[in-house]
Amino acid sequence: MVLVEPATEHAGHWQDALVPLAAAATAEGHQAVVVTLNGIPTHIHRTLQEHRALVLTRPRGAGGRLLFTLGKGTHRGAAITGRLLPHRRLPHQVTLLARCLIEAASLCTARHVFKCEPEAAVILTASEALHGLARLLSRTPHLRVVHEVNTTEDLFVRTLGRLASPHKVVVVCPTRAVEDEVRERFPELRTTVHPFALAAPEERITDDERAQARRALGIPDKVPVLCVVGGWWPHKDMATTVTALERLTQPLHVLVAGDPTDPDLLHRIAAAPQVTLRILPGPLRPVDICQVYAASSFTTVLRHPGVGKESGLVADCARFGVPLLVSDHAPDLTRCVSAWATVVPSQDPDALADAIDQAATHPPPAPPPTAATDLGLRTPRQMLAFLKELMP
Repeated sequence: MVLVEPATEHAGHWQDALVPLAAAATAEGHQAVVVTLNGIPTHIHRTLQEHRALVLTRPRGAGGRLLFTLGKGTHRGAAITGRLLPHRRLPHQVTLLARCLIEAASLCTARHVFKCEPEAAVILTASEALHGLARLLSRTPHLRVVHEVNTTEDLFVRTLGRLASPHKVVVVCPTRAVEDEVRERFPELRTTVHPFALAAPEERITDDERAQARRALGIPDKVPVLCVVGGWWPHKDMATTVTALERLTQPLHVLVAGDPTDPDLLHRIAAAPQVTLRILPGPLRPVDICQVYAASSFTTVLRHPGVGKESGLVADCARFGVPLLVSDHAPDLTRCVSAWATVVPSQDPDALADAIDQAATHPPPAPPPTAATDLGLRTPRQMLAFLKELMP
Protein backbone atom coordinates (compact mmCIF):
# COMPACT_ATOMS: atom_id res chain seq x y z
CA MET A 1 0.00 0.00 0.00
CA VAL A 2 1.73 3.15 -1.24
CA LEU A 3 0.80 6.53 0.21
CA VAL A 4 2.38 9.46 -1.63
CA GLU A 5 2.53 12.91 -0.07
CA PRO A 6 4.60 15.21 -2.29
CA ALA A 7 2.85 18.42 -1.28
CA THR A 8 3.81 18.89 2.35
CA GLU A 9 4.39 22.61 1.77
CA HIS A 10 0.66 23.07 1.16
CA ALA A 11 -1.86 23.93 3.83
CA GLY A 12 -4.20 21.32 5.15
CA HIS A 13 -4.64 18.27 7.34
CA TRP A 14 -2.74 15.76 5.21
CA GLN A 15 -0.81 14.30 8.13
CA ASP A 16 -4.06 13.55 9.99
CA ALA A 17 -4.84 10.92 7.32
CA LEU A 18 -1.32 9.83 6.38
CA VAL A 19 -0.41 8.29 9.75
CA PRO A 20 -3.75 6.52 10.46
CA LEU A 21 -3.93 5.08 6.93
CA ALA A 22 -0.37 3.76 7.14
CA ALA A 23 -1.09 2.29 10.58
CA ALA A 24 -4.29 0.64 9.32
CA ALA A 25 -2.42 -0.86 6.35
CA THR A 26 0.29 -2.44 8.53
CA ALA A 27 -2.31 -3.65 11.04
CA GLU A 28 -3.97 -5.58 8.21
CA GLY A 29 -0.71 -7.19 7.19
CA HIS A 30 0.14 -4.94 4.23
CA GLN A 31 3.50 -3.32 3.69
CA ALA A 32 2.79 0.40 4.00
CA VAL A 33 5.21 2.53 2.00
CA VAL A 34 5.07 6.29 2.49
CA VAL A 35 6.81 8.30 -0.23
CA THR A 36 7.41 11.90 0.81
CA LEU A 37 10.13 13.34 -1.40
CA ASN A 38 9.60 16.92 -0.19
CA GLY A 39 10.45 15.86 3.34
CA ILE A 40 8.37 15.21 6.41
CA PRO A 41 8.37 16.55 9.99
CA THR A 42 10.54 14.47 12.30
CA HIS A 43 7.76 13.53 14.73
CA ILE A 44 5.55 12.25 11.90
CA HIS A 45 8.45 10.30 10.40
CA ARG A 46 9.07 8.71 13.79
CA THR A 47 5.39 7.86 14.28
CA LEU A 48 5.19 6.21 10.87
CA GLN A 49 8.21 4.07 11.66
CA GLU A 50 6.63 3.06 14.98
CA HIS A 51 3.75 1.69 12.90
CA ARG A 52 6.25 -0.28 10.78
CA ALA A 53 5.75 1.85 7.67
CA LEU A 54 8.64 2.17 5.23
CA VAL A 55 9.26 5.91 4.78
CA LEU A 56 11.07 6.99 1.61
CA THR A 57 12.30 10.58 1.58
CA ARG A 58 14.65 10.26 -1.41
CA PRO A 59 13.89 9.16 -4.97
CA ARG A 60 14.82 5.61 -5.94
CA GLY A 61 15.72 4.26 -9.36
CA ALA A 62 17.01 6.10 -12.39
CA GLY A 63 13.54 7.20 -13.48
CA GLY A 64 12.56 8.44 -10.05
CA ARG A 65 15.80 10.39 -9.59
CA LEU A 66 15.55 11.98 -13.05
CA LEU A 67 11.92 13.02 -12.63
CA PHE A 68 12.57 14.37 -9.14
CA THR A 69 15.54 16.42 -10.35
CA LEU A 70 13.42 17.83 -13.18
CA GLY A 71 10.57 18.51 -10.77
CA LYS A 72 12.71 20.40 -8.26
CA GLY A 73 14.34 22.39 -11.06
CA THR A 74 10.93 23.25 -12.49
CA HIS A 75 9.74 24.24 -9.01
CA ARG A 76 12.68 26.65 -8.68
CA GLY A 77 11.82 27.99 -12.12
CA ALA A 78 8.25 28.62 -10.96
CA ALA A 79 9.55 30.55 -7.94
CA ILE A 80 11.80 32.71 -10.13
CA THR A 81 8.99 33.31 -12.60
CA GLY A 82 6.68 34.23 -9.72
CA ARG A 83 9.11 36.91 -8.54
CA LEU A 84 9.46 38.33 -12.04
CA LEU A 85 5.77 38.04 -12.91
CA PRO A 86 3.97 38.09 -9.56
CA HIS A 87 0.54 38.81 -11.04
CA ARG A 88 0.68 36.59 -14.09
CA ARG A 89 -0.67 33.08 -14.59
CA LEU A 90 2.55 31.60 -16.00
CA PRO A 91 4.13 30.85 -12.57
CA HIS A 92 1.08 28.78 -11.65
CA GLN A 93 1.36 26.80 -14.88
CA VAL A 94 5.01 25.99 -14.20
CA THR A 95 4.08 24.93 -10.66
CA LEU A 96 1.51 22.47 -12.04
CA LEU A 97 4.22 20.88 -14.18
CA ALA A 98 6.62 20.74 -11.20
CA ARG A 99 4.04 19.00 -9.03
CA CYS A 100 3.30 16.49 -11.81
CA LEU A 101 6.98 15.61 -12.13
CA ILE A 102 7.39 15.13 -8.37
CA GLU A 103 4.22 13.02 -8.24
CA ALA A 104 5.59 10.84 -11.05
CA ALA A 105 8.96 10.60 -9.29
CA SER A 106 7.19 9.46 -6.12
CA LEU A 107 5.26 6.75 -7.96
CA CYS A 108 8.41 5.63 -9.78
CA THR A 109 10.19 5.38 -6.45
CA ALA A 110 7.48 3.11 -5.06
CA ARG A 111 7.54 0.99 -8.20
CA HIS A 112 11.32 0.63 -7.95
CA VAL A 113 11.12 -0.48 -4.30
CA PHE A 114 8.48 -3.12 -5.06
CA LYS A 115 10.09 -4.14 -8.37
CA CYS A 116 6.55 -4.23 -9.71
CA GLU A 117 3.29 -2.28 -9.80
CA PRO A 118 1.97 -1.60 -6.24
CA GLU A 119 -1.30 -3.18 -5.21
CA ALA A 120 -2.63 0.29 -4.41
CA ALA A 121 -1.08 3.75 -4.71
CA VAL A 122 -2.71 6.95 -3.45
CA ILE A 123 -1.46 10.53 -3.81
CA LEU A 124 -3.01 12.14 -0.75
CA THR A 125 -2.58 15.77 -1.89
CA ALA A 126 -2.58 15.60 -5.67
CA SER A 127 -2.31 18.40 -8.18
CA GLU A 128 -5.51 19.47 -9.90
CA ALA A 129 -4.04 19.00 -13.38
CA LEU A 130 -1.90 16.68 -15.54
CA HIS A 131 -3.51 13.57 -14.04
CA GLY A 132 -2.78 11.30 -16.99
CA LEU A 133 0.75 12.62 -17.46
CA ALA A 134 1.69 11.60 -13.91
CA ARG A 135 0.50 8.07 -14.70
CA LEU A 136 2.25 8.01 -18.09
CA LEU A 137 5.61 9.15 -16.69
CA SER A 138 5.47 6.73 -13.76
CA ARG A 139 3.69 3.85 -15.55
CA THR A 140 1.64 3.45 -12.36
CA PRO A 141 -2.18 3.40 -12.03
CA HIS A 142 -3.17 5.34 -8.96
CA LEU A 143 -5.75 7.29 -7.00
CA ARG A 144 -5.45 11.06 -6.68
CA VAL A 145 -7.06 13.05 -3.86
CA VAL A 146 -7.65 16.56 -5.24
CA HIS A 147 -8.61 18.81 -2.34
CA GLU A 148 -9.17 22.00 -4.32
CA VAL A 149 -8.68 23.63 -7.71
CA ASN A 150 -6.33 26.58 -7.28
CA THR A 151 -5.75 27.63 -10.87
CA THR A 152 -6.92 27.04 -14.42
CA GLU A 153 -4.94 25.46 -17.22
CA ASP A 154 -3.52 27.66 -19.94
CA LEU A 155 -2.57 26.42 -23.41
CA PHE A 156 0.86 25.19 -22.27
CA VAL A 157 -0.51 22.87 -19.58
CA ARG A 158 -3.52 21.81 -21.66
CA THR A 159 -1.18 20.73 -24.44
CA LEU A 160 0.91 18.67 -22.03
CA GLY A 161 -2.25 17.15 -20.61
CA ARG A 162 -3.31 15.90 -24.04
CA LEU A 163 -0.14 13.80 -24.27
CA ALA A 164 -1.62 11.24 -21.89
CA SER A 165 -5.03 9.70 -21.40
CA PRO A 166 -6.45 9.70 -17.85
CA HIS A 167 -6.95 5.93 -18.22
CA LYS A 168 -6.20 4.01 -14.99
CA VAL A 169 -6.43 7.17 -12.88
CA VAL A 170 -9.22 7.88 -10.39
CA VAL A 171 -9.65 11.27 -8.71
CA VAL A 172 -11.22 11.44 -5.24
CA CYS A 173 -12.78 14.84 -4.47
CA PRO A 174 -13.77 15.65 -0.87
CA THR A 175 -16.84 17.69 -1.89
CA ARG A 176 -19.27 17.89 -4.77
CA ALA A 177 -18.15 21.45 -5.51
CA VAL A 178 -14.54 20.35 -6.03
CA GLU A 179 -15.68 17.47 -8.25
CA ASP A 180 -17.72 19.87 -10.40
CA GLU A 181 -14.62 22.01 -10.95
CA VAL A 182 -12.47 18.99 -11.81
CA ARG A 183 -15.02 17.46 -14.19
CA GLU A 184 -15.55 20.78 -15.95
CA ARG A 185 -11.87 20.74 -16.90
CA PHE A 186 -11.48 16.98 -17.43
CA PRO A 187 -14.79 15.45 -18.53
CA GLU A 188 -13.12 12.12 -19.41
CA LEU A 189 -11.58 11.69 -15.97
CA ARG A 190 -13.08 9.16 -13.59
CA THR A 191 -14.02 10.92 -10.34
CA THR A 192 -15.82 10.21 -7.10
CA VAL A 193 -16.78 12.25 -4.03
CA HIS A 194 -15.86 11.26 -0.51
CA PRO A 195 -14.71 13.20 2.57
CA PHE A 196 -10.97 13.00 3.17
CA ALA A 197 -11.09 13.45 6.95
CA LEU A 198 -11.05 10.30 9.07
CA ALA A 199 -12.83 9.56 12.33
CA ALA A 200 -12.70 7.11 15.22
CA PRO A 201 -15.25 6.77 18.05
CA GLU A 202 -12.57 6.96 20.76
CA GLU A 203 -11.51 10.46 19.63
CA ARG A 204 -14.44 12.21 21.28
CA ILE A 205 -13.20 14.52 24.04
CA THR A 206 -14.26 13.62 27.58
CA ASP A 207 -15.03 15.94 30.49
CA ASP A 208 -11.84 14.82 32.24
CA GLU A 209 -9.79 15.69 29.15
CA ARG A 210 -11.39 19.13 29.05
CA ALA A 211 -10.43 19.83 32.66
CA GLN A 212 -6.88 18.55 32.11
CA ALA A 213 -6.46 20.68 28.98
CA ARG A 214 -7.50 23.85 30.80
CA ARG A 215 -5.11 23.15 33.64
CA ALA A 216 -2.28 22.48 31.18
CA LEU A 217 -2.93 25.76 29.35
CA GLY A 218 -3.57 27.79 32.49
CA ILE A 219 -7.17 28.66 31.60
CA PRO A 220 -9.76 29.03 34.41
CA ASP A 221 -12.44 26.33 34.52
CA LYS A 222 -15.56 28.45 34.11
CA VAL A 223 -14.59 31.12 31.55
CA PRO A 224 -15.90 30.84 27.98
CA VAL A 225 -13.15 30.09 25.45
CA LEU A 226 -13.30 30.44 21.67
CA CYS A 227 -10.55 28.64 19.75
CA VAL A 228 -9.42 29.76 16.30
CA VAL A 229 -7.46 26.83 14.88
CA GLY A 230 -5.27 26.57 11.79
CA GLY A 231 -3.54 28.91 9.40
CA TRP A 232 -5.25 32.09 8.32
CA TRP A 233 -5.40 31.19 4.64
CA PRO A 234 -7.04 33.42 1.99
CA HIS A 235 -10.25 31.37 1.84
CA LYS A 236 -10.90 32.10 5.53
CA ASP A 237 -12.82 35.27 6.36
CA MET A 238 -10.61 36.48 9.20
CA ALA A 239 -11.62 40.11 8.68
CA THR A 240 -15.21 39.32 9.66
CA THR A 241 -14.02 37.24 12.63
CA VAL A 242 -11.82 40.03 13.98
CA THR A 243 -14.48 42.72 13.51
CA ALA A 244 -16.99 40.55 15.36
CA LEU A 245 -14.59 40.06 18.27
CA GLU A 246 -14.19 43.84 18.51
CA ARG A 247 -17.98 44.18 18.88
CA LEU A 248 -18.55 41.65 21.67
CA THR A 249 -20.49 42.67 24.75
CA GLN A 250 -19.49 39.63 26.86
CA PRO A 251 -16.02 38.69 28.18
CA LEU A 252 -14.31 35.96 26.17
CA HIS A 253 -10.99 34.14 26.12
CA VAL A 254 -9.73 33.64 22.55
CA LEU A 255 -7.21 30.88 21.88
CA VAL A 256 -5.45 31.26 18.51
CA ALA A 257 -3.58 28.10 17.53
CA GLY A 258 -1.47 27.50 14.43
CA ASP A 259 0.09 29.59 11.71
CA PRO A 260 0.38 31.60 9.57
CA THR A 261 -1.52 34.42 11.20
CA ASP A 262 -1.75 38.15 10.53
CA PRO A 263 0.09 40.34 13.08
CA ASP A 264 -2.14 43.34 12.43
CA LEU A 265 -5.32 41.33 12.96
CA LEU A 266 -3.86 39.71 16.08
CA HIS A 267 -3.11 43.19 17.44
CA ARG A 268 -6.74 44.17 16.87
CA ILE A 269 -7.97 41.06 18.67
CA ALA A 270 -5.67 41.74 21.61
CA ALA A 271 -6.98 45.31 21.81
CA ALA A 272 -10.66 44.28 21.69
CA PRO A 273 -12.27 45.38 24.98
CA GLN A 274 -13.93 42.07 25.91
CA VAL A 275 -11.18 39.71 24.68
CA THR A 276 -8.36 37.99 26.54
CA LEU A 277 -6.04 36.65 23.82
CA ARG A 278 -3.75 33.61 24.07
CA ILE A 279 -1.59 32.60 21.08
CA LEU A 280 -0.13 29.13 20.45
CA PRO A 281 1.99 29.42 17.30
CA GLY A 282 2.48 26.42 15.02
CA PRO A 283 3.37 24.01 13.77
CA LEU A 284 1.25 22.00 16.18
CA ARG A 285 1.09 18.24 16.56
CA PRO A 286 -2.32 16.51 16.40
CA VAL A 287 -2.14 15.98 20.19
CA ASP A 288 -1.61 19.73 20.66
CA ILE A 289 -4.58 20.56 18.45
CA CYS A 290 -6.75 18.12 20.37
CA GLN A 291 -5.70 19.82 23.62
CA VAL A 292 -6.74 23.21 22.20
CA TYR A 293 -10.16 21.86 21.28
CA ALA A 294 -10.51 20.25 24.70
CA ALA A 295 -9.76 23.55 26.45
CA SER A 296 -12.31 25.46 24.34
CA SER A 297 -16.01 26.05 24.77
CA PHE A 298 -16.63 26.38 21.03
CA THR A 299 -14.91 27.24 17.76
CA THR A 300 -15.70 29.07 14.52
CA VAL A 301 -15.29 28.27 10.84
CA LEU A 302 -15.75 31.42 8.76
CA ARG A 303 -15.10 31.32 5.02
CA HIS A 304 -15.78 33.56 2.06
CA PRO A 305 -19.01 32.78 0.14
CA GLY A 306 -18.57 30.16 -2.56
CA VAL A 307 -15.62 28.30 -0.99
CA GLY A 308 -16.60 24.67 -1.53
CA LYS A 309 -13.53 22.70 -0.39
CA GLU A 310 -13.70 20.37 2.58
CA SER A 311 -13.20 21.88 6.02
CA GLY A 312 -10.90 19.83 8.22
CA LEU A 313 -11.99 22.02 11.14
CA VAL A 314 -15.66 21.10 10.70
CA ALA A 315 -14.61 17.45 10.60
CA ASP A 316 -12.60 18.05 13.79
CA CYS A 317 -15.71 19.36 15.54
CA ALA A 318 -17.72 16.31 14.49
CA ARG A 319 -14.90 13.95 15.55
CA PHE A 320 -14.04 15.54 18.90
CA GLY A 321 -17.48 16.84 19.89
CA VAL A 322 -16.66 20.57 19.77
CA PRO A 323 -19.56 23.09 19.49
CA LEU A 324 -19.33 25.00 16.21
CA LEU A 325 -20.32 28.38 14.79
CA VAL A 326 -20.06 28.17 10.98
CA SER A 327 -20.80 30.59 8.15
CA ASP A 328 -23.28 29.69 5.42
CA HIS A 329 -20.59 29.96 2.73
CA ALA A 330 -21.37 26.53 1.21
CA PRO A 331 -24.98 25.27 0.91
CA ASP A 332 -23.97 21.57 0.95
CA LEU A 333 -22.01 22.04 4.17
CA THR A 334 -24.85 24.03 5.76
CA ARG A 335 -27.27 21.17 5.06
CA CYS A 336 -24.87 18.65 6.63
CA VAL A 337 -24.24 20.51 9.90
CA SER A 338 -27.38 22.61 10.47
CA ALA A 339 -28.82 20.00 12.88
CA TRP A 340 -25.98 20.49 15.38
CA ALA A 341 -23.99 23.64 14.47
CA THR A 342 -24.92 27.32 14.77
CA VAL A 343 -25.04 28.72 11.23
CA VAL A 344 -24.43 32.46 10.78
CA PRO A 345 -24.61 34.61 7.64
CA SER A 346 -21.35 35.02 5.73
CA GLN A 347 -19.52 38.35 5.98
CA ASP A 348 -21.87 39.65 8.69
CA PRO A 349 -19.77 40.67 11.73
CA ASP A 350 -22.78 41.86 13.74
CA ALA A 351 -24.55 38.51 13.38
CA LEU A 352 -21.34 36.71 14.28
CA ALA A 353 -20.77 38.92 17.33
CA ASP A 354 -24.32 38.19 18.54
CA ALA A 355 -23.77 34.45 18.04
CA ILE A 356 -20.46 34.53 19.95
CA ASP A 357 -22.01 36.55 22.78
CA GLN A 358 -24.85 34.01 22.97
CA ALA A 359 -22.38 31.10 22.99
CA ALA A 360 -20.32 32.77 25.72
CA THR A 361 -23.28 33.12 28.07
CA HIS A 362 -25.24 29.99 27.04
CA PRO A 363 -22.80 27.26 25.95
CA PRO A 364 -24.02 25.65 22.73
CA PRO A 365 -24.56 21.88 22.70
CA ALA A 366 -21.81 19.62 21.44
CA PRO A 367 -22.32 17.74 18.17
CA PRO A 368 -24.04 14.39 18.73
CA PRO A 369 -21.95 11.18 18.70
CA THR A 370 -23.34 10.48 15.22
CA ALA A 371 -22.01 13.76 13.74
CA ALA A 372 -18.92 12.21 12.14
CA THR A 373 -20.99 9.45 10.55
CA ASP A 374 -23.53 11.99 9.35
CA LEU A 375 -20.72 13.84 7.55
CA GLY A 376 -19.73 10.59 5.84
CA LEU A 377 -16.41 10.22 7.68
CA ARG A 378 -14.90 6.73 7.78
CA THR A 379 -12.48 5.06 10.14
CA PRO A 380 -8.94 4.56 8.79
CA ARG A 381 -9.63 0.87 8.15
CA GLN A 382 -12.88 1.65 6.34
CA MET A 383 -11.15 4.32 4.25
CA LEU A 384 -8.36 1.91 3.36
CA ALA A 385 -10.87 -0.63 2.09
CA PHE A 386 -12.71 2.08 0.16
CA LEU A 387 -9.52 3.27 -1.54
CA LYS A 388 -8.51 -0.26 -2.50
CA GLU A 389 -11.93 -0.81 -4.08
CA LEU A 390 -11.49 2.35 -6.16
CA MET A 391 -8.10 1.37 -7.59
CA PRO A 392 -8.26 1.40 -11.39
